[in-house]
Amino acid sequence: MGCKKTPTIEVGQTVYISATVLNARKTPTLDGEKVGKVKLGDQVKVLERSEKEMEIDGISAYWFRIQSPTVTGWVFGGYLSVNKVESRDAMIAALQGDFVYCTLPERLDCSNTFSFEGESFVFRAYDPYTGITEKLEGKYDVFSDHLVLDTMIRLVRPSVYILYPQTDEERSAYYNAYFGYSESDEHLISLSTFPVEGKKDLFFFVCNDKLLLLDKKQESDEACKTKYAYTKSSYSSP
Repeated sequence: MGCKKTPTIEVGQTVYISATVLNARKTPTLDGEKVGKVKLGDQVKVLERSEKEMEIDGISAYWFRIQSPTVTGWVFGGYLSVNKVESRDAMIAALQGDFVYCTLPERLDCSNTFSFEGESFVFRAYDPYTGITEKLEGKYDVFSDHLVLDTMIRLVRPSVYILYPQTDEERSAYYNAYFGYSESDEHLISLSTFPVEGKKDLFFFVCNDKLLLLDKKQESDEACKTKYAYTKSSYSSP
């Protein structure tokens, strides 16, 4: 597979940091001495460009010597953006509260929910016939256009996920936690057959002054025309 190319960046241009935290180095190499850090959304000036491109994390880009109010050093260009990037603190503030997955703009056929508090999240999967079927809890981190959700706890409804219990654990869980319909977490349990989910990306877009969360990366125009998305439960602007 080919690596991704970054937009053209010129010496003298003002750009933005698109990684959560990016090390500035004394030389344009990964083993160069660290001289400081820049953060998501920081505005920096480009002073110099390396002679050759390098591929890191599937991204091909030059290194650039940048200057911020706090540090001057070399950073990998794959984590620079020519477009304004909101700061990490601003994105975390915009996420606080509850998001629900609905049709747009009518907000019908609603189902799964995300709740963000501080830098933690709770996800609940909802089925119209059985109620809450799954719950994920964990931490998240913010990048320029997406979140990385790191699930640490996963609970499920055995009566929904296990149609034919095979082990003693599954049979016990199925009958003890069986409930035809429930909107309560009390019928969710942990099972060894359903391990923690791990990490997942959730992409964000601002459309008509509303913050949308989507499961996959799209072009902005396409994302703003999507039929389903996670939006604030009050449908208020972030």
